[in-house]
Amino acid sequence: MGFQRLINFAFIFVLFGGATANTCVQPTPSFSHYTSNNEKLSQSSAVVVEFTLKCKNKVDDLLLFADVEGTQIPVTKSPEGNNFQVSWTSSSLVQARKMYKVRFFDEEGYSNLRKAIRSSQDINSVKELFQVEFKHPGLSSKLWIRSELLALIVATIVFYVVCKERSEVIA
Repeated sequence: MGFQRLINFAFIFVLFGGATANTCVQPTPSFSHYTSNNEKLSQSSAVVVEFTLKCKNKVDDLLLFADVEGTQIPVTKSPEGNNFQVSWTSSSLVQARKMYKVRFFDEEGYSNLRKAIRSSQDINSVKELFQVEFKHPGLSSKLWIRSELLALIVATIVFYVVCKERSEVIA
């Protein structure tokens, strides 16, 4: 009798509680991104991708992971709504002008991605939940001082030198 109860309990657990992972059906992301692009101000470049995800089945507790050029990053979720964000930094020397492709995975897809990495399989064969692409404009080495300010500083120095020479000539 005790063994039969154990089997019944296991059956009920598998039937109702076994599959608790939420999967988004027909995801529709709307995203925006930010990339820092001034190499004079920092040693590394930051990238932030924010997005809102709409699912046909209206999933609330969705856990997502991002794959950026072979590096996996957890995605953070806002407490209100389906607003998500993923961010990373990379060396300024590495971050050139190019198109970036960020692949997003749910728990099941992330598990399949990790299995593919462990078994040295092609990670592009793993199906993602969705992906976003954006263009990084590259790093700019322009001055971080506005040209108007630079002209004002030069004019002030020239004015000071002229006034000093003028006072020495008069004296």
